[in-house]
Amino acid sequence: MRLPRRFRAWGGGLLTILLTLAASVAGAAEASRPGLPPVVELGVGGTPTSTPPSREALADLLQQLETLQAEVRNLRGQVEVQANEIERLKTRQRELLADIDRRVSELERRGTAVPSSETKPPVTPAPAASASSAQEQRDYDAAFNLMKQGFYERAAKGFRDFLAKYPQSNLRDNARYWLGEAYYVARNFRQALDEFGKLMTDHPASPKVPDAMLKTGYSHYELGDWAKARLNLTQVMTRYPGTPAAKSAEQRLAKMKKEKR
Repeated sequence: MRLPRRFRAWGGGLLTILLTLAASVAGAAEASRPGLPPVVELGVGGTPTSTPPSREALADLLQQLETLQAEVRNLRGQVEVQANEIERLKTRQRELLADIDRRVSELERRGTAVPSSETKPPVTPAPAASASSAQEQRDYDAAFNLMKQGFYERAAKGFRDFLAKYPQSNLRDNARYWLGEAYYVARNFRQALDEFGKLMTDHPASPKVPDAMLKTGYSHYELGDWAKARLNLTQVMTRYPGTPAAKSAEQRLAKMKKEKR
């Protein structure tokens, strides 16, 4: 049966509408499939939440980097200064040991028993005095040998014991000097100053006085008291010209002048 023409026209329009709806649904389904580009989530104000760093942030990072580089340069400088200071101390220690060896050799050539002008004649019987002197010499030599071997603390104890045990010994000035020397080499400069001072006060005529005055100047130098160091070294040159102590004093003063001390 054939439909009237107006019904056929209406049916064609309905079919067109249905096909359009079907195409729209298919398009929506295709858009919902995985694999499409992700949807960008917008933040406040409609801007993307994942944004590149701003100029301010980059400038802050650059400033932090420059600060770290400056700190590294500063640390490197401190390391170099400390390395130079360690090397200076090593050099000074070698000088001290060389000076000790030289003075020990001089003392051995001259003999260790140097009589003091203040020594009084012994009042004990001859045999007892001879025995006492022999024991004194053994005790003195024991401490002195420790000094030569580099056992400075043990040597200092030996000389302290000697001074306490033999208050009238004619070796007291030498023992006092080497006690100060043991403190000096161990960098205990204040105790060294005390012992050198006692030697110069108690035994002003001792041949060890020039060396004690020299080491007094050295000790003040090591303690950073430049004025006192300069005064003592100048006194050595003035009072004992031509001696090895005066020559050493002159060299140290020249060094201080170069260092602008």
